[in-house]
Amino acid sequence: MTLNQKGRLSPSPALRPNEREIPAVDRATYATALQKFDAAVCEAAAVSQTTANRFVAPNVGYASYVFTRMCGVGIAMIRAAPLSRWTRSDFVDWQFSAVAGHARALLDGYLLFNYLIEPPKSEAELKTRINVMHLNDCTRRIELHLNLGTADEITGFEKQRAELQERLKGNEFFLSLPSPVQKQCLNGRFLMVDSRDAMLAKVGFEKDQFDAIYDLLSQHIHILPMSFYRIEPNGRGTGIENDTDRAYTAQALELCTSVLAAATDRMVEQFPDAVAARKGTNSTFTPGPTSNQPKKSNPAKKNRCDSNGSLPFAESELAVAMKGALGN
Repeated sequence: MTLNQKGRLSPSPALRPNEREIPAVDRATYATALQKFDAAVCEAAAVSQTTANRFVAPNVGYASYVFTRMCGVGIAMIRAAPLSRWTRSDFVDWQFSAVAGHARALLDGYLLFNYLIEPPKSEAELKTRINVMHLNDCTRRIELHLNLGTADEITGFEKQRAELQERLKGNEFFLSLPSPVQKQCLNGRFLMVDSRDAMLAKVGFEKDQFDAIYDLLSQHIHILPMSFYRIEPNGRGTGIENDTDRAYTAQALELCTSVLAAATDRMVEQFPDAVAARKGTNSTFTPGPTSNQPKKSNPAKKNRCDSNGSLPFAESELAVAMKGALGN
């Protein structure tokens, strides 16, 4: 997937489940895809850290949290990608499943990020968006504790859920939504007011292509027939380098490069000064590869300096020169 001339996301056909449509990807092409994704991850991480701890509108604040998680997933993905400079290993694992989960997470994160960062038309809409998200989270936590059998942890969440439901019932924007949407939001089933199809239309991603890509990624996240029916001895699905896994992985890297770059663009729109942090694989952030971390000063030299930042007289160039002149 790449950005087309209109700046909208255009998915590549290479990730469609029909393998006859997958173009061959050699090592050089894969290396190019990996390098571009590397640069996108570096820039996203640098922008994320540059824009941290600022006072912003609530929707931008929550969007920045999602962006931070997208950066984390991007880092995990590039560390899992074959031949990545981010890791060192005695062997290379070419299984597409190693990156599929991260790629799907970035797709989910990108839709939620765009949903949150979009400026609301009113204060009521902003509160609806945030409270629906809070209610979804609260409901999931209740279900988690019920499944774990830790009912003593639920009381506080149930109280919070009731408060969130009352807030929404008194919100004019929420009450303007279709009744089925209101019902699912109040049940805590919806994370977003907008449907996934609506969000796909907003970011310019064709629904059929998204569904195909999402399904393919899901098949390889789980151990389902599509992930093992065509395993080949010493080849596909075994971790040994092969044309299919190399092609799938390369296209996933291209897809996620576009997703991360587009999200980073939107962050820079909100924080224009952060554009200076975008320096490709030379971007500065931490933790990360040594070459990307901020340069450290020499602590030994710093400790020898006095309160004004100068070296003690005994170690100064003038003192050395005087000792030479005196023959000491």
